[in-house]
Amino acid sequence: MNTRLGRFSTLRGAACLVLVAALSGCMQLNAGLTVNPDDTVSGQLLLTAERNVLTLNNRPVEAGFAELRQNIPALPTGPETRYEDATHFGSLINYRNVPLAEFDSESLSIVRTDDRYVFTLPLDPKKYGGKVAEQDPKNQERFMLLMSFEIAVTFPGRVLDASTGGQVNDRTVTWRVNRNEPKPVELRAVAEAPPRPSPAAGADSGGRFPWLLIVVGTVVLLLVAVLVAFLLRRSRTGGSPPQSATPQVGGATPVTPAVTNPGPPDAG
Repeated sequence: MNTRLGRFSTLRGAACLVLVAALSGCMQLNAGLTVNPDDTVSGQLLLTAERNVLTLNNRPVEAGFAELRQNIPALPTGPETRYEDATHFGSLINYRNVPLAEFDSESLSIVRTDDRYVFTLPLDPKKYGGKVAEQDPKNQERFMLLMSFEIAVTFPGRVLDASTGGQVNDRTVTWRVNRNEPKPVELRAVAEAPPRPSPAAGADSGGRFPWLLIVVGTVVLLLVAVLVAFLLRRSRTGGSPPQSATPQVGGATPVTPAVTNPGPPDAG
């Protein structure tokens, strides 16, 4: 009886290992992300596995991938599209100007702390392989060992720190973690963040007395007043008679009427 139980346990353990290999196989998690200066994230995340692994036991490839997905912690949400090629099948998630507040998941996380951006991707086996762990908790470590990661994150500012294995090129950090290799505890990078607009400056501009508008308005009114006065004065000057046509009081010379020749007087 005990011998049968021992054989059954051995077979069950072997089946678990086959399940882990089938689920993870050449599972890959790839991401190319860009942190924008306005505290948003753009880029893509690709989760794939080999077709021949997903279709074991004549399963539809979609069903195999859905089962695989249950072993992955929650990813940042975004529009998903089907991805497939001759050898792989998976899901492609697109991100476009996603606020940092929405980019904080159980897996990938990018947060801003004062003047720093912090990227983290925990590789704790307890976060992965949740489905296979139902049969054997040790399967989580095996599941993580069989995974591979390729992550690239570009920041708007200078990279200040990157965890072991991270290659820094200008403002981009890249990690390549292969399957069947020991995994670090996490992938992590810290970079400079651009200054935020000052709230105090915004409050001053919105609540202070509008001196500039008053000064500009006053100048415009003065210019209009000067222009009106000039036009009125010009109008009055043009409507009065010229000085040469004005009669002189007491100084005018009387005009002598023309003398006509009356002709010779009558005789008698």
